[in-house]
This record gives sequence, C-alpha cells and structure tokens, in this order.
Amino acid sequence: MVSINELTLLFLMDLIILYKLFLKHLHAGKENPMYIEFIATTIEDAIIIEESGADRIELVSSLAEGGLTPSHALIEAVVHSVKIPVNVMVRPHSQSFCYTQNDLEIMKKDIQIIRSLGANGVVLGALNEENEINLPYLEELLTVCEGLEITFHRAIDDTNDPVISAEMLARYPEITTILTSGGHGDFPSRMNTIQQMKRVCGDMAILVGSGLNKDNILAIHSELHTGHYHFGTAVRKNNSIIEGVTLEKAKEIVNMLKK
Repeated sequence: MVSINELTLLFLMDLIILYKLFLKHLHAGKENPMYIEFIATTIEDAIIIEESGADRIELVSSLAEGGLTPSHALIEAVVHSVKIPVNVMVRPHSQSFCYTQNDLEIMKKDIQIIRSLGANGVVLGALNEENEINLPYLEELLTVCEGLEITFHRAIDDTNDPVISAEMLARYPEITTILTSGGHGDFPSRMNTIQQMKRVCGDMAILVGSGLNKDNILAIHSELHTGHYHFGTAVRKNNSIIEGVTLEKAKEIVNMLKK
C-alpha cells in the first residue's frame, strides 16, 4: 500500500513536471514571435516595407509571373537601402519548376552573386518531371548557399504530397523556411495540409502565403498559429501585381498582427 508521504511526493513531482512544461511553452512563445514578410519589386517598395514595421523583404522581379530572379543591380541597391533582411528569389524563368542543367548552373551563379551583394537569404525550389522535389538539384544548389538563409518556395505546393515533401526538406538543416499555401485544394483541406506540414517540418518555419489579406489573416492565424506570414498584392495599390506597395496597407497588416 502506498503511504501518504509517497502520495504527497508523487503529487509534488507531477506539479514540478507541469511547471516545467508551462515554462517551456512560455519560452517557446517568446522564441516564435509574429514574423511578417512582404514582397518587393523596387527600391521604393523595399523602403516602404521597412518603414511599415515588417520583418523581412522577399525581393523579386516579374511578380505577374509569380516572381523571378531580380537584376543584380536591384539586389545591391535594395540591400544597401534597408536594414531589415532581404531574401532574394532565385528562379530563372516561369515555364515550370523543372529545370535543365543550364538553368541549374545559372541559378548557382545567381546565388553566388546574391551572397556577394550582401543579401540575407535566397528563395528557391526545384521539381522533377514526377512533381517531386528534385533532390539532386536541390543538393547542388545548397552547396553554394553557405551563410544564407534558405526558403523553399511554393514549388512545394505543386508536389504530389506537400506533407511528404516537407518531411523530405526537414532532412536538410540548411533550409530554414518553407513558403506554402498548403497545396491547391479547397480552403479547409489546405489548412489541414499546413497543420500536417507543421508537424513534420522539424525546426523549419512554415511561412504561409498566397491570398493572404487584411480580411482573412486573423482567422487564418487563429487556425494555424504558424506566426510566419507572407503577403504580396494585399499591400499594393489597388491590390495590383503591377502597382507599388502602399505604406497605409502595409502598416495596417503589421498593426493587426503585432498589436
């Protein structure tokens, strides 16, 4: 029979375990603050994004094509114009995410130049003809990414199973972030996919993007709680892919998420 003293000791041990779990949860909350990324296509966009209070810039060209590698001159100018991190898209064309060996060599050279220009990171991805992550190409790209943050972009949404793809990417500690909308299904299924991706992605951040705006972000955040959100046309004049970022729209979203 268990004595009163033994029961008291077990109870105290349970309390200590619960307290440690509470502290861990509290500490984790502090380590994962709200992180907001906006897309820039010009120096003016980048300066406004920094002024809005956003945390990071994704720099691209050709937003109408989903974002391509910007010019080296633009990368240099933006990096020297702002203090917040600038992650640069590495995507040589918009034909597909399946690249030739020539494309791969261009991407590697672009990454080397991007690093030399002082960017914080790169945004990249590559698939094979079976709509799976092209691991040999990815591994070759990673060899020239030393010192850079790496985001695997929304090519993951075109894979057959984004959850399995996220689990594959988790094997590469160099990759810090996955940008995703949870695939191409209906809204509930995409939210469920993102939740599953969170469970398998290890230490990588899940950066939720595509279609986010001031009207839906709070509901999406309340469901996902990834704490990392990526906005494009939502902060642009007339929500247009060809017009610039407006300070009012950018600040509104930042204030909503960081209040």
